[in-house]
Amino acid sequence: MQPWAYIVLLGGFALAYALLLPSRARNKNGGADKQSLKEVEAALELYMADVERENRELLEVLDSIKTQTQSSQAALQEQLGELNGRIDAVQHRTGQLETRMAASENGLLQMALSSGKDTNAQHSAASANAIDEPSAGAKARPVSTIKLRYPQLFELYSQGKSIDIIAKKTGMPSGEIQLILQLAKQEESA
Repeated sequence: MQPWAYIVLLGGFALAYALLLPSRARNKNGGADKQSLKEVEAALELYMADVERENRELLEVLDSIKTQTQSSQAALQEQLGELNGRIDAVQHRTGQLETRMAASENGLLQMALSSGKDTNAQHSAASANAIDEPSAGAKARPVSTIKLRYPQLFELYSQGKSIDIIAKKTGMPSGEIQLILQLAKQEESA
């Protein structure tokens, strides 16, 4: 039964008791009063027993909900700890990859600069030879060593293709393509 139903029943008993009280006074029958009083007390005791039983059941339900909530919260905390560990591992790996990538870019830059120095030395030797040998026309510009290494890249670039398209066709990262193009420009201007 719902709690409001018990309240209504209790009110009904109280009303019935109040109505019976004046009639008892008229009857002046003490035994009947005692009997009805015992009936009311028994009804109230039954009502209280029902309320207590329902309260115990409610407490048991609340305890089970509390236990389930605590176990699910512990599981979620465990998953959160595991995910935080994975995030830390990914951040560490990303840092390593960034370091390796920076080292690779520095290596490429140093190779380009050293090949540029070699090219400059070749230019100097060629200039010395050109001075020794008379030339019929304007002096020929040597081909860039970077352009020799990446002919497809420079061919696509000379056709006016974008860096993204070149990256797709050559399979190279766009950052590497930009670096190569910059190094070629530096080599040509030197």
